[in-house]
Amino acid sequence: MIFIKTKWRQIALVVVFIVIGSLGWWWQGYARQGKYKDLVSAFYLMGVLKLNYYQPVNLTELMKAYWRTGNSAGMLQSLEDPYTRFLNKNEYMELTKETQGKFGGIGVYLIPKEEELLVSSVVKGSPGEKAGLQQGDRIVKVGDASVKDLSPDVAVARIRGKAGTQVLLRVARGEAENRREIDFSITRANILIPTVEMTIKPDSILGEYALIRITQFAETTGADLEKCLGEIDNSPQIKGMILDLRANPGGSLDAAVKVASQFIPAGTEILHIQRRSYPVQTITAVGNQHRQLPMVVLTDNWSASASEIVAGALKDQKRAVLVGSHTFGKDLIQEVKRLPGGAGATITIAKYLTSGKVNIHKRGVQPDQVVEIPGAMERLLKEGNPELFFKMQRLQEEEGLKVLRRQVAGSALKKAG
Repeated sequence: MIFIKTKWRQIALVVVFIVIGSLGWWWQGYARQGKYKDLVSAFYLMGVLKLNYYQPVNLTELMKAYWRTGNSAGMLQSLEDPYTRFLNKNEYMELTKETQGKFGGIGVYLIPKEEELLVSSVVKGSPGEKAGLQQGDRIVKVGDASVKDLSPDVAVARIRGKAGTQVLLRVARGEAENRREIDFSITRANILIPTVEMTIKPDSILGEYALIRITQFAETTGADLEKCLGEIDNSPQIKGMILDLRANPGGSLDAAVKVASQFIPAGTEILHIQRRSYPVQTITAVGNQHRQLPMVVLTDNWSASASEIVAGALKDQKRAVLVGSHTFGKDLIQEVKRLPGGAGATITIAKYLTSGKVNIHKRGVQPDQVVEIPGAMERLLKEGNPELFFKMQRLQEEEGLKVLRRQVAGSALKKAG
């Protein structure tokens, strides 16, 4: 009897070794074809998605997608969420640089738009500006790769790179019969993102006011803004502020909270995060120590993500008057996850409501005062002609100043009364 048990144990071990060997041979065969190389990362991702993805996921369907595509990128694409994407090692490293305030690149801000990357703004003095890139251009090809065949993060990562190296871009300018494609060869440089730019402007009525432009929400943005507001605190001749969030594609949620906190009292609601299977999390301001001057915020259709959180909080709390056009309408929050082996993934983990519990999905934050020129944005994109778009921007700034004057005048009356 003991002999029989031992014999069956030996047979079972042989079978196990055969199965393991067969699986190993099968896996190596597919790995040589470029499939299933990231099996460990894929199973890790499945667990992360099951626990953290903002919508319920079916593990069986995820497994099927992985077996069908042979990689984690294909598995994530099956979710049909443009913001949940796989990042290889280089792409993960580039993405983490994006929110640190500096990187090697060409100095443009980009918004994913269908199968293109829309240039929402160009950094002054950057290689992109010197080469002739302009607002409204759409990057359709990076090197030999079409943007439509890459995820936005991958395309952006390929545009960035070591200073002194070149990147080849094909850019579409205009649409339909006005569409033309232009090839650019641009030498990358070390780009220090000027996240906050302040200009003190004279005004015949106000005396002086501060125009503060935030171009992106990076790790440095809160500290950069703190310095600007410190200058305002020490300048009694400055009577008001205009905060320009136009063409700001967003960035770090933490940076958005730090920025909003410098304008509204401690404990004031900034946004409400809705995660699956979790109670609603309300993020509040940590407080401010700055002069609470009359304030206007400028927004447009390219103010996205973190820009919308700040604009929504300042509007809902009646801290500022919003002037311009509605924002982009992105109400999803992503988290960057590092995966085994050094790769990564961006995963949509939550939706949010603005400070006043407003849902901005696909409609954006609505301005208090709309200033638009019908067709200006379309003309920029379809014809590549920015003239009307720039005129609209000037009108928004002029109207913002008028609103600011009225606010200051009203504040003075209240004090006098």
